[in-house]
Amino acid sequence: MTPITLEGNTLGQRHQHYNRLLKEALEEGGTRDKISHDDNDIDNFLKIDIASHNRDVNYILEVLKCKDLLYVTRAIKKSRWLIRDEKYSHIITPKYLHKEVFPHMMSKAKSKFLLHIRLQLRDEKRVAQFYNYCKQFDVKLALKWLQYCPLGFALNEVHNHPEKIPASTLKRLCRRSFDFLNVIKLEGFMNRNNYKKGFLKEVRFLLRKYPEEYLNITYDYYYYNSPFRKKHLAFIMKTCPQQILDKFDHYYDKVDYTVLVKYMDKELIKDFLLKKSEGNFSALRDHHKLLVKFLPKIELNDRIEVLKVFCYDKTSEILNWQDPNGLNYLFSELERGCPVNSSLVFRWYQCMPFDIAFREITKIIENDGPHDGRIPMINTLFICAGSNLKNLFILLKYYHETHHHESYKSKANFVNQILSRVAINKIDPEMWTLLDNLFCSMEIYNNSILSSSKYVEAIIIYNIIHDQTVPEIIQSKFKFKTLKSYKNQLSSEESEKLFNFLYKMQLKRIESITITAKKELKYVDSSLEHTMTLLADWNKNILEFTLLLQKIKECIKNYKQNNWEIDLSSLYNIQKPWRKYFFEESLMFYPSELVLLNILKHDQKMLSLYKKEVDFIRYDDTKSIQPVLSKLKIYWSDTLAKEWINEYLLHIKETGKQKVAIQSLAVLLSQRDFLSIAKQYIPKESKIDWKGTDEVDYNCHKYFAGNMHKLRPLPTVDIVLWLSKGDYLRFALTSLSTTFANHSHVDRNEYFSKLTSMQGSLQKHIINMAFAKLDVEELVPILKTIWKSTTNQTIRIIIFSTTHDLLCKQSRKSKILRLWKLLDFFIDNLSMENSIIINKMKSCLKDVPEIVRSKYCMKAYVYFQTLPNKSAIDVDGWFNTHATKVFEFLDRKFIEDLIMKTIVSFPSQSCSIKELFAKFLFSIANTEYEHETYERLVKPLFYETEYYSNFKDIVINNIPNVLREYVQKNKRVPVNLFKRLLEDFKQKLSQPEHYVALKTWELMCDFIEPMEQYISPKMVDFNEIFKTPLLSDFGKSCLKHLQKDSKIFPSILYAFGYALTDVFSMLKFSPFHQLQIYKYMLEDKSTVESYLFVQQKLLDFYDFYDDGMEELKKEIVKILCSHPSKELVMVYRHYYSNELDEDE
Repeated sequence: MTPITLEGNTLGQRHQHYNRLLKEALEEGGTRDKISHDDNDIDNFLKIDIASHNRDVNYILEVLKCKDLLYVTRAIKKSRWLIRDEKYSHIITPKYLHKEVFPHMMSKAKSKFLLHIRLQLRDEKRVAQFYNYCKQFDVKLALKWLQYCPLGFALNEVHNHPEKIPASTLKRLCRRSFDFLNVIKLEGFMNRNNYKKGFLKEVRFLLRKYPEEYLNITYDYYYYNSPFRKKHLAFIMKTCPQQILDKFDHYYDKVDYTVLVKYMDKELIKDFLLKKSEGNFSALRDHHKLLVKFLPKIELNDRIEVLKVFCYDKTSEILNWQDPNGLNYLFSELERGCPVNSSLVFRWYQCMPFDIAFREITKIIENDGPHDGRIPMINTLFICAGSNLKNLFILLKYYHETHHHESYKSKANFVNQILSRVAINKIDPEMWTLLDNLFCSMEIYNNSILSSSKYVEAIIIYNIIHDQTVPEIIQSKFKFKTLKSYKNQLSSEESEKLFNFLYKMQLKRIESITITAKKELKYVDSSLEHTMTLLADWNKNILEFTLLLQKIKECIKNYKQNNWEIDLSSLYNIQKPWRKYFFEESLMFYPSELVLLNILKHDQKMLSLYKKEVDFIRYDDTKSIQPVLSKLKIYWSDTLAKEWINEYLLHIKETGKQKVAIQSLAVLLSQRDFLSIAKQYIPKESKIDWKGTDEVDYNCHKYFAGNMHKLRPLPTVDIVLWLSKGDYLRFALTSLSTTFANHSHVDRNEYFSKLTSMQGSLQKHIINMAFAKLDVEELVPILKTIWKSTTNQTIRIIIFSTTHDLLCKQSRKSKILRLWKLLDFFIDNLSMENSIIINKMKSCLKDVPEIVRSKYCMKAYVYFQTLPNKSAIDVDGWFNTHATKVFEFLDRKFIEDLIMKTIVSFPSQSCSIKELFAKFLFSIANTEYEHETYERLVKPLFYETEYYSNFKDIVINNIPNVLREYVQKNKRVPVNLFKRLLEDFKQKLSQPEHYVALKTWELMCDFIEPMEQYISPKMVDFNEIFKTPLLSDFGKSCLKHLQKDSKIFPSILYAFGYALTDVFSMLKFSPFHQLQIYKYMLEDKSTVESYLFVQQKLLDFYDFYDDGMEELKKEIVKILCSHPSKELVMVYRHYYSNELDEDE
């Protein structure tokens, strides 16, 4: 079949020809052959378009599976009906696509198709199916579907998984419903996303639809709110002003007072200020800022009344405000009461009318105003004057007469204030004369370097709009600006005058330059750019300025004749619509891909007329023209494409052009033609002979290997591997990785099956690609096979390390268990010591998922024990440290063996083995094997001398520390275990010599025995147990022990105190709870020893860290002093006289 060729001089004409061919083909009817990569692109486009028009589903699905991304993209764009039409809903489902289509699609094609479905599909139920499908492998991608899911479904997802929702997604969801802000925990969300004060601002569009609800959110999350923009505040003041005014103490630093005052009723301003003066709200930290914005809007008498309320001394008699002394006194009191005291009393005149402020401040300046303080005083007068021309003239005249000899800084400040408050065309001659005199005194009309561009611009504009001549010195000082910022201030006539002046000035500068050398061309280029920018900013049509166009043409002519390389792109990009006027010169203006595409759209003959410029673009390796090459291959395959191919083939071995030539040929040539050339450079040897290798051939090989991935259709990995032998692999890595990543799932699995037969260096790269692209279920058997087949340690390290990292990233249980099984196999088959693997296993345990962390810990320990230098890495110390964190999941027999092995040899000062053993004892408590394990393993330790000293330390000092964690987690108390240990201790230790140790353990048993009845299933913190009656029970128990022991040992108070203090320390009793125990020990007044004991311990409490401690101590002192024994009361009054006196 003869290939179809398009006709036409422009891209548009060729599109029209294609549309005619398509129309004819559709009218003829019939069927089309399958896509063939031997046919040209136009042939295949016709096949796809016809199939799409006929809604040939099977044909389109086959195109989606092809290896040419161009054809896949065409099919996707032309097949909206496949997605939108309910008739095909059984095809566009995740289940069908996942099974029948996606495995055969290239990766990029699959992503494009999913994107197209997401953009086109609006059936909410079907969208939810795709959301659930994508969530399985890419949560970030899935969230892009969430905004199109059913509202209830989306709300439920946000509520259940707020930690997965990024700010960008929530923002889009909020456009659907305000409820999304209600269901998510906003504070936690903003902290997670590091948004703080940014997010509420980003969803401020909600204000238009839900003003009150949005403002309630900003009120509740005040810290995260940012200042309102003026337009938003104006909207609030029009719709629900009370939301701001009633909660002004929350919004005072988030609103613009000027806008607030503008939309407030003047009658309400006075009451609003008086009401706020009564409270103690944050805005009053500097009430000056508040008052100076609000007071000018109300009557003068009302202003004075409000100001009096804000005075520091509200009881003083304020003089009549019309008396200057009265105002000064009033303002002094206001300044005195302002926490942010600036000592600038005159600033309060901003609350007064201009005439009063002018009269009083000028007096201050004349009397004792310091030179440095005059500028803020003058600025205060400007604030009072506002934009009133009459007031500004009075101020200008005053300054001109009395401050004519001030410093340049003072004059500059004054002039800046004038120019910022009045438009230049509003200044009358009398006012200008005064202002111009100030300019003269500032040496603006001299060669002074102090001249500001703002003053020069003002002089130019005033003279031009009043038809006066601009002095030469001012013109010389003018640095080019288009002055467009003044355009809106001027009338149309004045604007035209100013534009003509600026244009003539620029044209004069251009004409003054004679182009004889390259440097002059640079100056002309700069002036031309300024002039064209001037026309653009003033919305002029460049065709009306023939002189400018002639100068541009002349500039380009000189550029071409003299072969000067000058960048004129800035001229080309000033205004997009002007580009058509320079179409013929565009290649010299802006040699780029953009211009080449424009030429193809309008006149392809330009390419031959400007061959030099075209060559400059197509051989520039710093720029990509791939879109241009693609257009040539598709629409000019029989003409221009062939010309360019022949041109590139001529330079394929030319140094400096090789790289670009081969890159371009990869785009222009078919895969078959490109490979026929590339075969010439297949390496014959795996090693590169650097001395005997020709540099040109070497570069050809490098560039051919590095551009294989640009071919259409996508080449197979086997083809890329032609050029990847041995040392040459480095050149093909880009092609190899890109090709591999883009191939379909089915094709990739086929390549992985060949991994074991690949060379080691290639295996390494393919393995990394496998980890990036394959699912865990597919990855595991491949890695296991490679591990078995290789002894290459580098490969094994890569497999082990990457598998380990992948395991640590997983969250799904099934994948974690699958990867752990694989990693377990690797550890069993580690044939030698490897520092990288050892360090990985030692340092990354905390990152291993919890459900396999204990198995990992035991497996690593066993492996470390096999190493010849295990002592160097402290295997036992490592294991004991980490085992305590996962103890409940460790194998019991494994722990028993470890404990018996280490209890003697482990250093007594280390706490890890002690904590481990303590946890082991708790693990056997309340179990069916508690008695057997205790009798077999624990009890003998009491009677083995070599074990006993370490064991005693474990029981006495470590078991109580573990108790809190055990009870909090298991909600059970190991009472029997504690009693067993107590009985064995009593048999082993003599009473008098070990009284404190034994008594500590007895008290511990008494504390925990009734504990279980007070434990709540909802208890989240062990300290909650101290809020139950357990303390009362324990206090009474302590009293009984003290009564009993004091009968045998009359001087036992100190020893008993040590034991009770140890219990407090081990169980972390707070000072407040300790005092409670002492109080409960005073319930029996017949026991003198308990009163003496508590009195002795009470002396330790002189600092109070908890609320209520001081009151509790006073209560205990009262109880002590109420004892009937006068002797005891005398002692108590000696120690606690201060507390008693204060209470009285």
